[in-house]
Amino acid sequence: MDRSETDADEERRQRAAERRELITLRRTTLGAEQQDPVAISGGAAVSLAVELTRAAWSLSGRPFPRYGRADTPYVFAPRAPTDT
Repeated sequence: MDRSETDADEERRQRAAERRELITLRRTTLGAEQQDPVAISGGAAVSLAVELTRAAWSLSGRPFPRYGRADTPYVFAPRAPTDT
């Protein structure tokens, strides 16, 4: 294994370690009813959705859409046939 492969492996391990620092897991049992730890509704939920949408668009590097609701592009896809 040459030095560049060793460096690349070390960088990959470092990125994996950084990702592990960000992840939060909660262990629970199936069917257990638990209260949402971050309950949000109403205007706060809409505000959060707008904030997350804008963040996602900025991360994509693409410009935020500026068209109105009436001009929103839609594509209708037929439903797949169901086996009955």
